[in-house]
Amino acid sequence: MASQTDVTTAKSGQSTEDKRWSLPTRLLHLGLVTTVTAQLGLSLVMAPPDEENISALASATFEAHEVVGMAAVVVVLAHWLWTLSSQVDGGLKHLFPWRGDARGEVVAETKALFNGQLPEGGARGGLPGFIHGLGFLAVTGMAITGGILFFILPESGAFPPVVDLFAESHEMIASLVWLYWGGHGAVALMHHLQGHSVLKDMFRLTNKK
Repeated sequence: MASQTDVTTAKSGQSTEDKRWSLPTRLLHLGLVTTVTAQLGLSLVMAPPDEENISALASATFEAHEVVGMAAVVVVLAHWLWTLSSQVDGGLKHLFPWRGDARGEVVAETKALFNGQLPEGGARGGLPGFIHGLGFLAVTGMAITGGILFFILPESGAFPPVVDLFAESHEMIASLVWLYWGGHGAVALMHHLQGHSVLKDMFRLTNKK
């Protein structure tokens, strides 16, 4: 009897080899994981310059947050360029399977998930692609608001209203990124514990099998 993975592969017309992530995607993913994780961690310690009597550690981590944030902006922009210019890993169809048969696949895999069946990973659309797309939009929003703040944030003193607006938006989006970061990591660990090679396939830095 064919497994759920085999059936999904047959329906999509892709082989297991086709679903291995390309090296550029793996490197970009590693860049996102590194910068986003660092940003979330730094946000737990830092304090903005408008607060009084902040510690040296809080001030230093805020400056580090700015530097790593700009690195995250570069990675996000590079990821968008790669997604828009290449169909190697499904392109926009992977991240935004919102129409036609792709949407039907998301619905079917969501129902299967509630029955305890994890959807197949890899460079395909379906529910994993849909979740990846939502997370990427959240990270993009955090990068955009953070990048704007980098240029308009005053060195000291009270924040003007426009800065408060972007700062509040940045914090709100960051809360969504926290949820995605934890949920995405938990699901990846579940795949790993079930013997799936999603972590190995994503974080290997060569094209060797």
